[in-house]
Amino acid sequence: MVANPSNPRDHLFGSVILLLTHNESISIGVQINCKAKELSLADVANGIGLWYEGNDPLYSGGSVSVGKVHVIHSNDWSGHSTVKINDEISVTNDISVLTAIAGGEGPEYFRACAGFWMWELGTLDRQLDPTIDALYNWEIAPTTLETVFEHNEITQWHECLEAAGREQIKGWF
Repeated sequence: MVANPSNPRDHLFGSVILLLTHNESISIGVQINCKAKELSLADVANGIGLWYEGNDPLYSGGSVSVGKVHVIHSNDWSGHSTVKINDEISVTNDISVLTAIAGGEGPEYFRACAGFWMWELGTLDRQLDPTIDALYNWEIAPTTLETVFEHNEITQWHECLEAAGREQIKGWF
Protein backbone atom coordinates (compact mmCIF):
# COMPACT_ATOMS: atom_id res chain seq x y z
CA MET A 1 0.00 0.00 0.00
CA VAL A 2 1.21 3.48 -0.83
CA ALA A 3 -0.04 6.58 0.94
CA ASN A 4 -1.99 8.83 -1.40
CA PRO A 5 -0.36 12.27 -1.77
CA SER A 6 -3.64 13.90 -0.68
CA ASN A 7 -3.44 12.25 2.77
CA PRO A 8 -2.77 14.44 5.82
CA ARG A 9 0.87 15.38 6.35
CA ASP A 10 1.32 13.33 9.49
CA HIS A 11 3.18 10.18 10.60
CA LEU A 12 1.74 8.16 7.66
CA PHE A 13 2.41 10.74 4.95
CA GLY A 14 4.70 9.29 2.30
CA SER A 15 4.53 5.79 3.72
CA VAL A 16 4.83 2.47 1.93
CA ILE A 17 3.23 -0.37 3.89
CA LEU A 18 3.49 -4.08 3.14
CA LEU A 19 0.25 -5.80 4.16
CA LEU A 20 0.89 -8.98 6.11
CA THR A 21 -2.73 -9.79 7.03
CA HIS A 22 -5.95 -8.45 5.56
CA ASN A 23 -9.44 -9.77 6.27
CA GLU A 24 -12.81 -8.39 7.39
CA SER A 25 -11.84 -8.17 11.06
CA ILE A 26 -8.20 -7.05 11.05
CA SER A 27 -5.44 -5.80 8.78
CA ILE A 28 -1.78 -5.69 9.75
CA GLY A 29 0.96 -4.00 7.76
CA VAL A 30 4.61 -3.09 8.17
CA GLN A 31 5.95 0.26 7.01
CA ILE A 32 9.07 -0.40 4.96
CA ASN A 33 10.33 3.09 4.12
CA CYS A 34 10.90 4.83 7.45
CA LYS A 35 14.31 4.32 9.06
CA ALA A 36 14.42 4.22 12.84
CA LYS A 37 16.28 7.27 14.06
CA GLU A 38 18.02 5.80 17.07
CA LEU A 39 18.59 2.09 16.40
CA SER A 40 20.22 -0.03 13.70
CA LEU A 41 19.86 -3.72 12.95
CA ALA A 42 23.25 -4.26 14.61
CA ASP A 43 21.92 -2.64 17.81
CA VAL A 44 18.98 -5.05 17.84
CA ALA A 45 21.09 -8.12 17.03
CA ASN A 46 23.79 -7.26 19.56
CA GLY A 47 21.08 -6.50 22.14
CA ILE A 48 19.83 -10.09 21.94
CA GLY A 49 23.31 -11.62 22.05
CA LEU A 50 24.08 -11.95 18.32
CA TRP A 51 27.35 -10.62 16.98
CA TYR A 52 26.54 -8.53 13.91
CA GLU A 53 28.78 -5.90 12.38
CA GLY A 54 26.58 -4.93 9.42
CA ASN A 55 25.47 -1.36 8.90
CA ASP A 56 21.90 -2.19 7.87
CA PRO A 57 19.21 0.13 9.17
CA LEU A 58 16.27 -0.81 11.32
CA TYR A 59 12.96 0.50 9.97
CA SER A 60 10.06 1.81 12.04
CA GLY A 61 7.36 -0.63 10.95
CA GLY A 62 4.52 1.00 12.88
CA SER A 63 3.30 2.14 16.27
CA VAL A 64 2.01 -1.24 17.55
CA SER A 65 4.40 -3.68 19.30
CA VAL A 66 7.51 -1.64 18.55
CA GLY A 67 9.62 -4.21 20.40
CA LYS A 68 8.71 -6.91 17.87
CA VAL A 69 10.89 -7.14 14.75
CA HIS A 70 9.53 -8.44 11.45
CA VAL A 71 12.12 -9.17 8.78
CA ILE A 72 10.74 -8.77 5.27
CA HIS A 73 12.99 -10.78 2.96
CA SER A 74 13.51 -12.53 -0.35
CA ASN A 75 12.40 -16.15 -0.66
CA ASP A 76 15.95 -17.52 -0.92
CA TRP A 77 15.85 -18.17 2.84
CA SER A 78 13.15 -19.67 5.07
CA GLY A 79 12.73 -20.48 8.76
CA HIS A 80 10.09 -22.10 10.97
CA SER A 81 7.96 -18.97 11.35
CA THR A 82 8.42 -17.70 7.78
CA VAL A 83 5.20 -16.69 6.04
CA LYS A 84 5.32 -16.43 2.28
CA ILE A 85 3.76 -13.18 0.98
CA ASN A 86 4.16 -14.08 -2.71
CA ASP A 87 6.61 -15.87 -5.03
CA GLU A 88 9.39 -13.36 -4.26
CA ILE A 89 8.88 -12.10 -0.71
CA SER A 90 8.34 -13.54 2.77
CA VAL A 91 8.29 -12.30 6.35
CA THR A 92 9.87 -13.92 9.41
CA ASN A 93 9.47 -12.62 12.95
CA ASP A 94 11.64 -14.86 15.10
CA ILE A 95 15.31 -14.92 16.03
CA SER A 96 16.20 -17.49 13.34
CA VAL A 97 16.31 -14.91 10.56
CA LEU A 98 18.44 -12.51 12.62
CA THR A 99 20.79 -15.39 13.48
CA ALA A 100 21.07 -16.29 9.77
CA ILE A 101 21.70 -12.67 8.76
CA ALA A 102 24.33 -12.23 11.49
CA GLY A 103 26.02 -15.45 10.34
CA GLY A 104 26.10 -14.39 6.69
CA GLU A 105 23.63 -17.15 5.76
CA GLY A 106 20.41 -15.14 5.60
CA PRO A 107 18.37 -13.91 2.66
CA GLU A 108 19.96 -11.83 -0.08
CA TYR A 109 17.39 -9.05 0.35
CA PHE A 110 15.92 -8.04 3.70
CA ARG A 111 14.51 -5.18 5.74
CA ALA A 112 14.09 -5.44 9.48
CA CYS A 113 11.09 -3.49 10.76
CA ALA A 114 10.24 -2.85 14.42
CA GLY A 115 6.52 -2.64 15.10
CA PHE A 116 3.53 -2.71 12.77
CA TRP A 117 0.33 -0.85 11.88
CA MET A 118 -3.07 -2.34 12.62
CA TRP A 119 -6.57 -1.56 11.35
CA GLU A 120 -9.67 -3.20 12.82
CA LEU A 121 -13.21 -3.94 11.62
CA GLY A 122 -12.91 -2.98 7.97
CA THR A 123 -11.31 0.43 8.56
CA LEU A 124 -8.65 -0.28 5.95
CA ASP A 125 -11.22 -1.52 3.42
CA ARG A 126 -12.87 1.91 3.51
CA GLN A 127 -9.48 3.57 3.00
CA LEU A 128 -8.74 1.30 0.02
CA ASP A 129 -12.07 2.00 -1.69
CA PRO A 130 -11.61 4.94 -4.09
CA THR A 131 -15.37 5.64 -4.10
CA ILE A 132 -15.45 6.40 -0.37
CA ASP A 133 -14.28 9.80 0.89
CA ALA A 134 -11.92 8.91 3.75
CA LEU A 135 -9.31 10.91 5.66
CA TYR A 136 -6.64 8.43 4.52
CA ASN A 137 -6.54 6.84 1.08
CA TRP A 138 -4.15 4.19 -0.15
CA GLU A 139 -2.95 3.14 -3.57
CA ILE A 140 -2.04 -0.46 -4.32
CA ALA A 141 1.42 -1.12 -5.74
CA PRO A 142 2.71 -4.54 -6.77
CA THR A 143 4.78 -6.33 -4.12
CA THR A 144 8.02 -7.15 -5.93
CA LEU A 145 11.71 -7.31 -5.05
CA GLU A 146 12.09 -3.98 -6.83
CA THR A 147 9.30 -2.10 -5.05
CA VAL A 148 10.24 -3.49 -1.62
CA PHE A 149 14.05 -3.56 -1.66
CA GLU A 150 15.59 -1.57 -4.50
CA HIS A 151 14.78 1.95 -3.33
CA ASN A 152 15.84 3.94 -0.31
CA GLU A 153 13.37 5.49 2.08
CA ILE A 154 13.50 8.81 0.21
CA THR A 155 12.66 7.52 -3.28
CA GLN A 156 10.58 4.44 -2.41
CA TRP A 157 7.30 6.32 -1.94
CA HIS A 158 7.59 8.02 -5.34
CA GLU A 159 8.60 4.81 -7.12
CA CYS A 160 5.74 2.86 -5.52
CA LEU A 161 3.23 5.59 -6.44
CA GLU A 162 4.39 5.28 -10.05
CA ALA A 163 4.10 1.48 -9.90
CA ALA A 164 0.57 1.81 -8.46
CA GLY A 165 -0.36 4.17 -11.30
CA ARG A 166 0.96 1.72 -13.90
CA GLU A 167 -1.15 -1.04 -12.32
CA GLN A 168 -4.27 1.14 -12.45
CA ILE A 169 -3.67 1.98 -16.10
CA LYS A 170 -3.34 -1.73 -16.97
CA GLY A 171 -6.89 -2.19 -15.71
CA TRP A 172 -8.23 0.43 -18.12
CA PHE A 173 -7.46 -1.65 -21.22
